Amino acid sequence: MAFDPLAYRDPIPSPFLIRALGPVVRGLVLPHLLRVRAIDFPDEDVARLRAVVRPGTAAFLGPNHPEFMTDWMIDKEVSRRVSPLMAHWASYEVVNIHPVAQALWLRNNLVANAPGGGGRAYSIRWALAGHGVLLHPEGTPTWQGDAIGPLVPGIVEMALEARLARPDLPVYVVPLVWKLVFTRDVGRELGGEMARIERGIGLADGGGLDVAARFAQLQRGILARSRERFESDAADAPDFFAAQAAHAQALLARLEAKHGRTEGTLPRRLHALRRAILAKGGADDARADRRMLLEVERLSRFTRAGYGGATLTQEQIAESLKQARLAFLTRGFANGLHGVLPVAVAARIAHIRAPEPIAVHAGGEKAGLLDLLRARLQGTLDSLNGELAPDVDRFRRPNLLQADQPSLA
Repeated sequence: MAFDPLAYRDPIPSPFLIRALGPVVRGLVLPHLLRVRAIDFPDEDVARLRAVVRPGTAAFLGPNHPEFMTDWMIDKEVSRRVSPLMAHWASYEVVNIHPVAQALWLRNNLVANAPGGGGRAYSIRWALAGHGVLLHPEGTPTWQGDAIGPLVPGIVEMALEARLARPDLPVYVVPLVWKLVFTRDVGRELGGEMARIERGIGLADGGGLDVAARFAQLQRGILARSRERFESDAADAPDFFAAQAAHAQALLARLEAKHGRTEGTLPRRLHALRRAILAKGGADDARADRRMLLEVERLSRFTRAGYGGATLTQEQIAESLKQARLAFLTRGFANGLHGVLPVAVAARIAHIRAPEPIAVHAGGEKAGLLDLLRARLQGTLDSLNGELAPDVDRFRRPNLLQADQPSLA
């Protein structure tokens, strides 16, 4: 039978393989491949997780999702310390990329989010067995280290179903947060990343500028290039963020004029457009629409609300550059490899915190649980940022994209 990348298969976890790979992730992949040189995971937070992820409970862990690949390896490190046989949700494009890869991932207890698959039923069974199930409720990487994005409801839906299946068993939704912080001033490395993007998309070389000025020039150049690439008809605006918002709105309006008006929050509108575009298959205009939709998503992440302050941390600059590089530099082997392994520009420390779990009670309401989970994630992230501020703030740079600066170079 031909291999079907859309077909779902239940994981077949191999305890030997999972336990053998744990030290490899901790000792090799994280520090040397992904440049996570240390992990700050206090004993009390580990103990709080172990208290609810064990036989006799059903736990669904929901971490934030600021990055791709690094998050997955941190997931595995958390499970190594708390519950090695924990199940982990992953994109079916990753799990089912190839028959050999699928066999490996299924034995690592990865649950593919294949459309119409049995991942939810498997996860509920696995959680009820006491091993725990981890899935990122933001759905996709946000590339934002300071903010929790809108959550999708799958984690609380499964928790409520588990509660109905076993009313006698304590069921928990378990928030988990981490923040990745550079260990030193990485201005030189940020300059190298900016130079790579400048060359890749044909922008002026900013090598003679400091980090703050070069970043502002690059962002204005990227916006100008995006307006040109998508033939934007957005009117000019008085500052960078207003101009960028107008451009994003013009692209969104163009997509909705073609695929139908959408309602609700921006993530919901983008999700509805994605489904409409996917329904068109591989047509040339559908591919162009997907590129436009991805650009709206990128623009919606780099907003005044998140990046309009008087200064920017070097982590904020790095994550913004990473989004731009992943969006625009896609050709060639090196860029293709970077798309799979988007490694940070320099060494970092992962600071992990586990706030109080959320007990799921009979008759619980989905929206309320989801709101509580998001509030607890953001509150813990804010607290962690406050804790780390003395180390982070000394490397802040002036933000030259504020309203009193010109919007376009």
